[in-house]
Amino acid sequence: MEKARSKYPSGGFCAVWGCSNRQTKGDGRKYHRFPRDPTKRKQWAAALKREGFVATEYSRICSDHFTKESYNGSGRLNCSAVPTIFNFPDHLRLTVNKLRICVMHAVVQWITFYSSVPSNHVTLAAMLA
Repeated sequence: MEKARSKYPSGGFCAVWGCSNRQTKGDGRKYHRFPRDPTKRKQWAAALKREGFVATEYSRICSDHFTKESYNGSGRLNCSAVPTIFNFPDHLRLTVNKLRICVMHAVVQWITFYSSVPSNHVTLAAMLA
């Protein structure tokens, strides 16, 4: 008897770093193809934080990496869904301290820029009033 061939040549494994999920019958997961839209495809690839990764027609991301809000009532991914649940190594994680430093840096840049604007300069708030 001939063995049935999988319709996923690579075995249907998840493309996320550190995820060992493979597509098998009855595992309860969905395996999503990367979007065809180039902008959305880049968003998904960027979310993976895998340097040099290029999604192919066989690349999949399992449902473990999407929030419940990513799905509509019929169990399909929303068109705006992007994978957000990951278990990255420490050097790829955006920790609270790193986030705090990024925000403080942005505030300092903003204050520095606006403190150099002449006082007679029309502000955005004045233009909108």
